[in-house]
Amino acid sequence: MQTGINIESVEVYDTADVLNEQKLQDAIGALDFHEPTKVVVYSRTGDYSDNINTETLLYAKKSHPEWISSDPEDYGDYWADGYFIITLSREGKYSGQIGTYFGEDRKVSEGQMEKIHKAGYDNFRSARWTDGVIDVAAAGAKIINRPWYLQPTLWILGGVIAVIGGGTALGVAGTRSSRRKKFAAALEQGRKHLSNVTMDLETTELSARTLPTGSRHAADLERRFADFMKRYRESFTEQQKLEVATKKERGTADAVKNSESFSLNAQNLDATDDAIIAAAALYTRSATWEQAWQAQTAPLLEDLAALPDLTSEAAEGTRGAAAALESFGVDAAADVERIGTDLKAENIGVDAALDQLSELRKQLTERLDAFATAQIDAYAQSDEEKRDMREALRTERTNYSSGGYQGGGSILDVTSPGELFWRVQSFNVGYHAGVSSVDSSREAASSSSSGVSSGYSGGGGSFSGAGGSSHF
Repeated sequence: MQTGINIESVEVYDTADVLNEQKLQDAIGALDFHEPTKVVVYSRTGDYSDNINTETLLYAKKSHPEWISSDPEDYGDYWADGYFIITLSREGKYSGQIGTYFGEDRKVSEGQMEKIHKAGYDNFRSARWTDGVIDVAAAGAKIINRPWYLQPTLWILGGVIAVIGGGTALGVAGTRSSRRKKFAAALEQGRKHLSNVTMDLETTELSARTLPTGSRHAADLERRFADFMKRYRESFTEQQKLEVATKKERGTADAVKNSESFSLNAQNLDATDDAIIAAAALYTRSATWEQAWQAQTAPLLEDLAALPDLTSEAAEGTRGAAAALESFGVDAAADVERIGTDLKAENIGVDAALDQLSELRKQLTERLDAFATAQIDAYAQSDEEKRDMREALRTERTNYSSGGYQGGGSILDVTSPGELFWRVQSFNVGYHAGVSSVDSSREAASSSSSGVSSGYSGGGGSFSGAGGSSHF
């Protein structure tokens, strides 16, 4: 059997005796899912009035309890993580129901579920049961946990815009297991940043003593260094508390909040000491001053380099704003080079160079604002959708600026207000979050009259697992 990507297993339970198991194993086993997935196919014979959601649950409880989450904190109310269960209920020569059920880490919207079901309708209505199930599985493989940048609407809009750096993780939260993973990830990230601070501590203290008086940028860094050691000791103490947290404690919302707060504080400390060391090199013209200047220009140059991708396939109606961005990008890159040349020749001082760099980043932010407005006007179909998209952009911009200083030695990123400079990465994530929000609303409106039936009655108890069924 050919093995696809992220297929953990394929199980077939053909109680209706209508499926070709080997064909299913071969075809589904060759599918490429976005994340490791266990696929289960269950067929049954029933009646039109059957609630196959409940029938699938009862079958699982009786014969395959491993399909149901065994996490004590889930209380048996959800399908197990990693599962994609397909139920085919044959109820006539060419009719029946199709159901799909998902672990909480694999669940989809009702509109997406309907698309998955409809993929098999033509074959089901011709009694090609095996081919219909394969169609459903293939549609699920494309949709389940599909990254935002693979959403079809984004291709229609004008292509995928790559997110620089870490990006943003898009997943399903809510279980304690997920919280523990978030706790561990934040703790590890914070631990690395704090370790960097510890290793650079002596250099940071020496650098802080060499910062010149009378410089606004240096004065801002001195004020931050004044409580640097206090915040460092507090973070170190917090790390020790988090390290000894029990498994139960790590699964709470408060623990995740504390771990993420520790990580953020450690990241800010790491960025602050890098900025202090860079500033000392610049103001004293030490042997590393040119490297320190590169750290100041890096955020802007990264953004300017990303502009061609951002504007290359701008939607109709946005070309004016896109052209302004393109033209600014070319001029700003030349300005950055000029500032560096003047600084090297000592025609300008460090403060003047930083001020000019700050002005360029402000101008980029203004043009991104104009481009955002044009993109929203082109995509949104109502005032409500425009509000949703603006809110998504505002939220991501705020989250990005409050999520830790972004520059590795960037003085401006440490000393300037968080939302003063809008990074292209933040724009990308916020804009596509807005598109996804609008698409979800449209999808929900479209599926409100769909034939997908959810819920587990007559034996489902408190079960709330993701999934639903529809007639074909």
